[in-house]
Amino acid sequence: MLLQSLVQQADSRQGDTPEYYLARRVMWQIDLSSTGVGNAEPLVIDLRQEQRKITAPYTGRSGSKPAPILFADTAQFALAHPGLVKGPDGEKVLSTNSTDVTKARTRHAAYRDLVTSWCNDYPHLPQAQAVAAWLNNPAPTAWPLEMDKDHLVAISLNGEWVHDLPEAKSWWAHKVKKAKSGKTGKANRGLCLVCGHVMPLLSTLPVPIKGIPNSGMNTQLVCLNQPAHFRAGTKQLGATPICIDCGTKSATALNTLLADPEHRAFADDSAIVWWTRDPDTDTAMWTLHDPQPEEVAQLIAGVRHPRRGRDALAVLDEDAFHSLTLRVNTNRVIVADWITIPVPELKRRLGTWFADQQTWDGWNNTYTYWSVWRLVLSCARWDKRKNKYVDTTVPKHLQADLTKAALHGAAPPAHLLPVLLQRIRADHHLDRPRLALLRLALIRTTTRHKELCVPQLNPQSTEPGYVCGRIMAMLEAIQRKAMPKVNTTITDKYLSTAVVSPRAVLTRLRIGARPHLRTIARTSGPAAKAMDGRLRDAFDLLDTIPAHLSTEQQALFILGYDHQRAHSARAAAEAIKAREAGKELAAGQQADALPEASAEDADSSDNTLW
Repeated sequence: MLLQSLVQQADSRQGDTPEYYLARRVMWQIDLSSTGVGNAEPLVIDLRQEQRKITAPYTGRSGSKPAPILFADTAQFALAHPGLVKGPDGEKVLSTNSTDVTKARTRHAAYRDLVTSWCNDYPHLPQAQAVAAWLNNPAPTAWPLEMDKDHLVAISLNGEWVHDLPEAKSWWAHKVKKAKSGKTGKANRGLCLVCGHVMPLLSTLPVPIKGIPNSGMNTQLVCLNQPAHFRAGTKQLGATPICIDCGTKSATALNTLLADPEHRAFADDSAIVWWTRDPDTDTAMWTLHDPQPEEVAQLIAGVRHPRRGRDALAVLDEDAFHSLTLRVNTNRVIVADWITIPVPELKRRLGTWFADQQTWDGWNNTYTYWSVWRLVLSCARWDKRKNKYVDTTVPKHLQADLTKAALHGAAPPAHLLPVLLQRIRADHHLDRPRLALLRLALIRTTTRHKELCVPQLNPQSTEPGYVCGRIMAMLEAIQRKAMPKVNTTITDKYLSTAVVSPRAVLTRLRIGARPHLRTIARTSGPAAKAMDGRLRDAFDLLDTIPAHLSTEQQALFILGYDHQRAHSARAAAEAIKAREAGKELAAGQQADALPEASAEDADSSDNTLW
């Protein structure tokens, strides 16, 4: 199924990449334009600074006698370069080792034979004549000082790459197919598992996979070269029959997707690629990387209001979305995840994903959404001195796991919630991405407390963890009202302990809030009375303050703390607007107009809460 989908993708984008061609970084250009004038030497152009990638011939090769590649090969093959070694003073110098020199000359001879064979098949072409004239000269004995044997070298004539000729493309494709189809004979033909036709079969896939993190020079999509891998005593593709066309198309299509930023994303040591059966379909997959409010709102509308969101989910029924997560182990591709779903189902799952991580910014009265990579980063360690996350501490495979959860509509890994809570307690840092990830994990790992897994406050809830979190936010608000310039709040000191053992902390802080309420009463009696009443009502929701909270209840504590703060921020913003309009504030509004609800905090409220 996977190879069939890749072949379909290759057919839908036919003409993008020639057979057995690949985007490669060319570092040196051999321009033969001047060789016809007085037997001048070709011009060698340094392309290293350009970071230039061109579509050039390529095929997988390995072993002690690797085959050359037409027109675009390393300096060792194309120019008999022996390589650079470290000299006595530590600088790199040209190798004079007899083994290196002999190997370079042997490989250059094979390269000359290959290119000469092409020139002999097309003697009428000016390019073939120019290349043949260049090859008639002895192998070079002097190279640019910066060149090394592994640098890729390509040949051009009059500003055009020779390998871009139609004659070069067709000749190279025929050459590789012949080499990769194995020994001639009856066993060379059979039923292809991909297309279902009797065709010439491959012995190995001709195109290696490029672009996966940690991949090598010859990473194979299908590789059976050890006795433990053999099927019925047959190695490589003998027991997995794939025809030449299907093997080439599937590997080429995968390489094209890996090279296209609009169809791939990297996550730690994984690569995620996606495509649709109809190449013109907008999958909205990119919103996982860079969600835009308008796009996300449309996806969520399609989930919550199917009739009103019909336009968001409208797409051809026969269209399908494919996603593939790949890793590498010893030059073998590992398929970590593979999914095929209808495009409407994809959009429904994406809408659910963003709805599950939705957080409310009370100050600005807006909802916020976060990309997968931003959610993953929030699970790393927070560096207080640098005021940023330490990206090297991100849990392994978490980005790939969250992407999988989004596309499959499944729960994130079970370890996510405990790890995230441990980070919050240890770092003393809470921001909106962490809250979004916590809410997502809570919603998808439990079926209880659905009324609390919403972006805004639920004042009627009696769930102990949630109410304790609300109380903590109220106590913090009382302290800030009484001490506007406090540097270290009770949240900074006690939240890590209160999340786990709320009874001891909240009992002590409630006693400590009494002098703060008296301080507030000196300037605004109604405000102090309103804040005391709210705190008393919250405590009345509890039969008893729990001594300890479970992991799930700890998450609800943080959620209740955030909901109460966001609710207070919204009330504070309305109180400030009323004050600016010259209206007299009621007792509740006086309590809500907290000192921290200022323009400076409005800028930071999107990200940092604690």
